[in-house]
Amino acid sequence: MNAREEWLQQRQEGIGGSDAAAALGLSRFKTSYQLYLEKRGELPPENLDEKEHIQFGNLMEEIIAREYARRNAVKVRRRNAIIAHPKYPWMRANVDRLVEGRRTGLECKNVDSMAYRFGEWGEPGTDQVPDEYLFQCVHYMAVLDYAEWHLAACVGGNKLKVFIITRDAELEEMVIEQEHAFWQRVQSGLAPDPDFEHATTGGLLKRLYAGTDGNEIDISEIEHWHKVRQDAAAQVKLYEGAIEAATNHILHKMGTAAIGRLPDGTFYRRKETERKGYVVEPSTYMDFRHMKAEKPKKTTTDKEAA
Repeated sequence: MNAREEWLQQRQEGIGGSDAAAALGLSRFKTSYQLYLEKRGELPPENLDEKEHIQFGNLMEEIIAREYARRNAVKVRRRNAIIAHPKYPWMRANVDRLVEGRRTGLECKNVDSMAYRFGEWGEPGTDQVPDEYLFQCVHYMAVLDYAEWHLAACVGGNKLKVFIITRDAELEEMVIEQEHAFWQRVQSGLAPDPDFEHATTGGLLKRLYAGTDGNEIDISEIEHWHKVRQDAAAQVKLYEGAIEAATNHILHKMGTAAIGRLPDGTFYRRKETERKGYVVEPSTYMDFRHMKAEKPKKTTTDKEAA
């Protein structure tokens, strides 16, 4: 068994910080059902090392840690071991860095600028970070008995934002309680219900049921979901037809005009765009889109000019 296989096996023996939000059913990236299957060994963990954003995150970790240490005039070190909680051995921690001389940990994140701008991030210095990262830090503080965890986020490749998560006894108790309930499910083989509305469930089911065994079964008991699917498909088709009809009305009214303005200040724009021939053949198409109202230009007053 190589080092990575041993690390993966140790992760299956408990709940790690990156598992915390999923165990609580609060992760956008993984359902508690998927995590359960992985911990039970019924679904191989995804090979995240093959994903480019994960590769860059791993590469950036050292740079982020080094810059955090420089700016804060501290030393940080790795802890090359999976740490178990002394009371709850199923709680595991594989931390990025620890700050020397302090009971403070450091989590390093490489964050896309758009995800930061439109995500769940607050002001630096606060604990307003996405749930997945918040519960990861809460989990680590519980395992290591630390009072504070810093999350250093490199945003867009050129800005370092540091967030501070302080220990909250009530929140920590909730996390431990719910993680324990999840771990009991793993040990007893009582699977949580799949979250059928979660964005990752479709991909999960494709991984679980990649082929067919040729059997025929009766699915009468879920006829309701067949009807829901049929009704939803009909509604989608209806609204797609309505969108197309409305678009045709607008195009007909505009004729050859480049701009068609609306009472709210927004407008439709038609613009002929030439597509260069890279992979596809060169072609010309009409770009038609709804545009937001233009912001009024700021005028300079005599006082400002002076």
